[in-house]
Amino acid sequence: MPRSTALYPALLCTLLAALPASAQNQSFLMSRMSQLPEYGNTGDSVRIYGTVDLGMMHTKTDHAAGRWQQQSGGAYTSKLGFYASEDLGGGLKAEAKLEAGFNADTGTQQSSALFNRESWVGLKSSTFGTLRFGNQINAMLPLFVDPFVLVPTNSVYTWVGGGAMQGPRGVGANTDLGPGAATIPVRVPKSLTYATPRVMGFGAQAIYATNPYGTSEPKVGTRGGVLSFTDGRVYLAASMTQVWSSPVTVNVGQPAQSVRTDIPAVGALYDTGKLVLSASYARTTPQLAGAGEAQISTLGAILVQDRLSWRASLVHRDTDGARNAAGSPVESSALGLMLGVDYDLSRRTGLYARAGSVRNFGASTIILNSVALPFEAGSTAPQLGIETRTLSLGVFHNF
Repeated sequence: MPRSTALYPALLCTLLAALPASAQNQSFLMSRMSQLPEYGNTGDSVRIYGTVDLGMMHTKTDHAAGRWQQQSGGAYTSKLGFYASEDLGGGLKAEAKLEAGFNADTGTQQSSALFNRESWVGLKSSTFGTLRFGNQINAMLPLFVDPFVLVPTNSVYTWVGGGAMQGPRGVGANTDLGPGAATIPVRVPKSLTYATPRVMGFGAQAIYATNPYGTSEPKVGTRGGVLSFTDGRVYLAASMTQVWSSPVTVNVGQPAQSVRTDIPAVGALYDTGKLVLSASYARTTPQLAGAGEAQISTLGAILVQDRLSWRASLVHRDTDGARNAAGSPVESSALGLMLGVDYDLSRRTGLYARAGSVRNFGASTIILNSVALPFEAGSTAPQLGIETRTLSLGVFHNF
């Protein structure tokens, strides 16, 4: 259910190109991410880059025994990527990217698709902007609004903000909001994106993707855009994403139909180089009569002390009009907290610790770190009011 993520390359490259070196050096996020090998592109080049991240995780839910297990991607998603670029002259550059996520603890692919994280080709102009085709990151709030960059493991933004709810049929997004409810896909296959050049700190990006389900309906899979401003210290953004579901049964005896979910969001970030503060707000609203609505509020912070980076994230999900499996109105909300610290052994290698929890209220069944909730006696329905807690310790190396 959660999307495998690391950083936000499209936005990052735009920001690094637009900001002076002094602003990049003053910003903790820009200076840290510009150190990663995948972003040092100049002229014609083909580069191989990646991350190997492994650790141990302890999980515990109410009414269930705890356990330790090895975990891949506790701080950064384990991945292998290829980035190619060619200077075509006149400020125009061709570029392409292939990126595969893998489970470092087993060596297996994260999905059946080899390059599940990114596979696109495009043209980038210093005058006219950037055009790309393929499987690429969505036009949305940047991943670094979350201090844990929306990794699919230790990020309550991923789980609570994404509405990852466990039900009798498994884990789905925002299932208490009605049939066909969705969440923002971080990576969008079959997509076309366009990003404007950044002028006086302002920029915009738009995305359009055709139906990925192999059916005649819906015609569109995802569309939307984001407007943003940055001066290297302050970052402001507003986005709108519309996602169409595969055809689902809304009313018994009626033909299946696709449901559109609208997700407007705003975010802000303040980065002094030693302290990073972030906040965001989003609404998830399926466009279906009788559907519920979720409101997601987040706060985040990073405190930098020499080699140490202390991180904290608080995410609250509240709903209006939520319903249970029987269709009856219910209260449904969840609160997620994640605390962490990184210790840099070098510019590319570090140790990390993470401690998080998700507390469910009412009929909410949000999970954390893929930890299944205990069942009600004699059924496959998860128990209500359950809190999940996880502790992770690990090491990562970016190359």
